[in-house]
Amino acid sequence: MKYDLVLFDLDGTLVNTLEAIAKSGNSAFEELGMKTYSIEYFNNLIGHGVTGIVDKVFDVENYNEKEINKEKVKEVVRKYYKKYFDYNVSLYPEIDKLMDFLEKNHIKKGIVTNKDQELALKTVESRLSRWNFVDIIGADDGKYPRKPHPYGIDRISEELGISKEKVLFVGDMEVDIKTAYNAGTDVIYCEWGFGKGKGEKNIPETIKVGDVNKFIEKIK
Repeated sequence: MKYDLVLFDLDGTLVNTLEAIAKSGNSAFEELGMKTYSIEYFNNLIGHGVTGIVDKVFDVENYNEKEINKEKVKEVVRKYYKKYFDYNVSLYPEIDKLMDFLEKNHIKKGIVTNKDQELALKTVESRLSRWNFVDIIGADDGKYPRKPHPYGIDRISEELGISKEKVLFVGDMEVDIKTAYNAGTDVIYCEWGFGKGKGEKNIPETIKVGDVNKFIEKIK
């Protein structure tokens, strides 16, 4: 096998969480008297965690931070996300097959996501607990940087003593590609995720996969 360690993004790569994110965000925005959005529009807001969603909303709507406190909005979004983190969440097709393949071939697995750390752990426990992950690193603003900073990849690979040549990072958005480039690892871009829905362009054809079977072919 080409790799000893495969690190995954979470939302949009292993699990479809779009409805959960939209439900949480809209519940918070409605409580605070802010504009709400369609599930489809939330596809344009995600990729950088709760902080990224709120930052983009403030940019798009030009909210006055003196009238609407941005940190308060983040706090309320997180409140609802703890309630709705598992709302209509599901694994993408054949992710179970991919996880089984990696375990059968003794390839270590980990997760590096911009989802808040607590919610990342809860999502993995709810939907991916059948499989073993060497580490799960979610966002923890103030303690360490979010993707595209390579912190998560660097930390896990260094802890395991695995060289970057034997590490693969897997995601569904341009931020994941940048993360892998910054870390110096190979990367796979999953076309079933959120990035394609956002209409991301300039993604190299050589790193795209459209289904799990093609993924497995690439790493053999």
